[in-house]
Amino acid sequence: MNTRQLECFTKLAETLNFSRTAKCLYTTQPSVTYQINALENELKLKLFLRNKRRVELTSAGKVFYDDIREVLIKINIAVTKAKNYSQNFNSSLSVGYDSNINMGYIPAILRECKRKQPQIYIYLRQFFYEEKIVKFSNYKLDVIFTVKESVVNLPDVNYRELCISHFVCVLPVNHPFAGRKTVEIKDLQAQSLIVLDPLKRPSEMVCIQNEIQVQCTNTHIYFSDSVATAYAMIKGDMGIAVMPDFVCQTDNGLAIIPLLLNLLFLMVLHGMQVTPSRRQKSLLILQRIYI
Repeated sequence: MNTRQLECFTKLAETLNFSRTAKCLYTTQPSVTYQINALENELKLKLFLRNKRRVELTSAGKVFYDDIREVLIKINIAVTKAKNYSQNFNSSLSVGYDSNINMGYIPAILRECKRKQPQIYIYLRQFFYEEKIVKFSNYKLDVIFTVKESVVNLPDVNYRELCISHFVCVLPVNHPFAGRKTVEIKDLQAQSLIVLDPLKRPSEMVCIQNEIQVQCTNTHIYFSDSVATAYAMIKGDMGIAVMPDFVCQTDNGLAIIPLLLNLLFLMVLHGMQVTPSRRQKSLLILQRIYI
């Protein structure tokens, strides 16, 4: 099995036409037929049902397409990265961040890193909280952004405080709380609250969410799997959201009011994976942006 066979297979699975597949791949129709036959023979599977009038994927072909398409994309990405790395860079830094982090910080980080360390190839990767921690623990990431509690027991790490984050209430601009300077937990009594899914958050954040639920018994709680979903729920008058300020996005239709709770936000690096000079430069760049 080779990548040419897989390219022919995926394209034929998408077009269901040998002639169009050949045109897309800048080859001939007999060449496509040969590659498909060779792949089916090697796998000992019938991937397509075909006659003179139509081409269809078999059940096995559908399953194979779903999996192999992602593999082929990853192969192409890996080849592109390797070529770029060999031509322009002498080291790399793999940076992981939560899918809910405020994306406003990311362009500033990339811009400063490119200016200060142009020889480093930066892999910027987005994950949900638990997946990010697992990949960092397995040395698949050099640097992550997280809260302190999630890394204090991990071996071989260095961490540096970036900022003290605040919990905030996100609510419509016409909400009675919108004119306040701060909100306390007791003020949330009888409000409909939207909180981020506890299965995808660090336990420190979950504890705070639980404390709010304990103190505010006369409330309706809605769970959201992302900040974007929470914002849509707020605008749909389902309630007001409670979340850390570092995940919040600016929206003219919403007000962001500080809740009297704090959360420590960190950048964490592997001690052995990142050389001292790279570590120090990264810390300086990120501190300058965040603090």
